[in-house]
Amino acid sequence: MRIFVIGFALLTLSPDCLHGHTLVRLPTHSVASDPDHRMVLFGFRHGNRNPEKFLEENPRKWGYEGDTELTLFGKRQGFGLGKEMRNFVRSLVRVNYIPKEAKFYSSSANRCQMTLQLSDVRRDVIKFEKQCLGRILPAAIVCHSWNAALDWTPVPYTIDDPLLRMYAVENCPTSDAAWAPISNDNLPDLRSLIEEKKHILEYMSNHTGWNASISNAADLADNILEIDLYNATYPDWLEHPSLPNHTKESLKKEILVFGENHQIECAEYEPCRGMMAGYWLQNIVDYLQKLVNRKPTYKLIGYCSHTEITLAVMKLMYLLRSELTTSAGFVIEVREKSRDYEMRLLYHDPNPIDEHVIYQAEYAPELRNISDADNWMQVREFIDLVHPRAFSDWQARCGREAASSQCGVEAHDHRQLNVEKSVPARATHFTFVACVLVVQLFVAN
Repeated sequence: MRIFVIGFALLTLSPDCLHGHTLVRLPTHSVASDPDHRMVLFGFRHGNRNPEKFLEENPRKWGYEGDTELTLFGKRQGFGLGKEMRNFVRSLVRVNYIPKEAKFYSSSANRCQMTLQLSDVRRDVIKFEKQCLGRILPAAIVCHSWNAALDWTPVPYTIDDPLLRMYAVENCPTSDAAWAPISNDNLPDLRSLIEEKKHILEYMSNHTGWNASISNAADLADNILEIDLYNATYPDWLEHPSLPNHTKESLKKEILVFGENHQIECAEYEPCRGMMAGYWLQNIVDYLQKLVNRKPTYKLIGYCSHTEITLAVMKLMYLLRSELTTSAGFVIEVREKSRDYEMRLLYHDPNPIDEHVIYQAEYAPELRNISDADNWMQVREFIDLVHPRAFSDWQARCGREAASSQCGVEAHDHRQLNVEKSVPARATHFTFVACVLVVQLFVAN
């Protein structure tokens, strides 16, 4: 089963969503969490974002946030994910943030940080959101009084690009080498796609002035998604295509094939997959190992990353997932049973924007072999299975010398934050749930 294309997944308000080239119905309700769970880890792609470059033929009333920035729909997806995760973890963590209970990570990209902020919701926030017309900005206007007793909190998170945005880490020759055949369209299936869709690429190039490349076609696909979401106007060459034997709908379908193509290819291509997500997998293994060894650790761990990173780590964990829509990802639930620890892996998807659903993941044979009929497995067996795919020294894996110790960085970690240059980044930030309007947004019952 092919799971979730970027394509039409956001464009329908029914539970039917296009997964790859197959229409798949998502479950209407999330699976129930286990009453004996002791740890939950969840990873996800950022919410819906703007394209990297825009079509400019028609006056544009969307995209004001800037290229690749989180959109209104992406913000709603993040909030929907947070509500569903809060319902899933139940009383595993307290209503308010407690440092020893929860840990959150993000890549340095704004779209990831913002999605993580919006997903990190508390019960009082959910209650408020329902009372105040279910929308953030109107609520700020309608519900404008402050309740000093409301139990809310900023929540810290850690920016870590080697963990969640390895492709943006500078001075990483191994990463560059893994990406080169993808970026240059030199892998066999990429060359085949270019040959098969040559007429589409040339048509795009003739009408946009962009190079006839897969990456530019992916940007065009992103524009189509946003145009449909905002009910905006198509350029005439898309609305009334002059390409022989093509209608508007058939041309759209062919263009959407290019969506997130390079990112998905990275997750499929072993050198890129391992380089992008092996360090993240090690982080997951470390937390699981602490739990089974009964050492102090967090109960809830969340990660916000990108398509190629999130999809890659899912594949490294032997999940049969081939595509990933915005805000989708995985959940690992660990329970205690007979003084031992068992775990299962789940998917989570937006359905399609404001609602989110958590459901059973599809296991590869390797994972199926160590799981029972109810999809639970021993945590130790899972660690033994996936650990060979992980790595702990990202600098050595990058092929560079270890960095020297720097002041102002956590003692166990030798990284400095430099988001603008996209160098290895790790820093702790305090974020306000539902963005900076928090003081205006939280009110009494």
